[in-house]
Amino acid sequence: LLLVFTACGCSRTTFRIVEPTQQLREEDASADFAEEIMLSLLAVRRNMNTGIIGSGVLVEINGMPHMMTAFHVIDHMIREDRPYKQAACHIDVYTGEEDCADIYIGPGWEERVRVDRSVDAALVPLSHFPEGAQPVDLATPGHRFRIGEELWIVGCPTGSPNIVTRGILSGRADRVGGSFAGALFTDSDVWFGTSGGGVFLSSGEYVGYIRAMVGSRTPSGREIAEGLNIFSPLPEGWRLLSR
Repeated sequence: LLLVFTACGCSRTTFRIVEPTQQLREEDASADFAEEIMLSLLAVRRNMNTGIIGSGVLVEINGMPHMMTAFHVIDHMIREDRPYKQAACHIDVYTGEEDCADIYIGPGWEERVRVDRSVDAALVPLSHFPEGAQPVDLATPGHRFRIGEELWIVGCPTGSPNIVTRGILSGRADRVGGSFAGALFTDSDVWFGTSGGGVFLSSGEYVGYIRAMVGSRTPSGREIAEGLNIFSPLPEGWRLLSR
């Protein structure tokens, strides 16, 4: 609340309580929402205590912890064809404290691993729910997207944890080339390391994952982003349901 001092004549001061403006209330609501969706964000490390190479989102399936991410974030684990414990870490947005879970891929875990290379999707089991993290409350495969719909993105661009950006659904990415059938454009900012990060609606529904940036090269050969980025809807049939 804001306190406003009102002078009456020269001898007496009274106090009047002024309610926060609508803008301040909206800013508080946006901050609350951003903090809430970031609770499900996971930073992916190739090994414990190494740099962040990608992002993921914590989901709960039949009471067990899993991470939804882009396949290319964890594909090296499968290429190496051996049990490999890569780390998925929750990092507190304000204190920086983190707790990392092992990612399990290999013998004994096949039934809980889901991958679809055609849409760059992966769902992998974790050793435990990282402390401080919170699985998404509402995962919505099959959401009917509309051009101009507001989107919130959480991820770890350039290895920086707990980054949230906001934009809109800009269009369809089917004609970009490559394996982007069914993918969509957003103007929300992403960068290397955001791959696998979560796409949320303003209602809090988790609806997709980041896959790629659209870029071009300067005359000197330097790659630059063009302000459009690609995400895919959550795969249907993977039991990504509300908790």
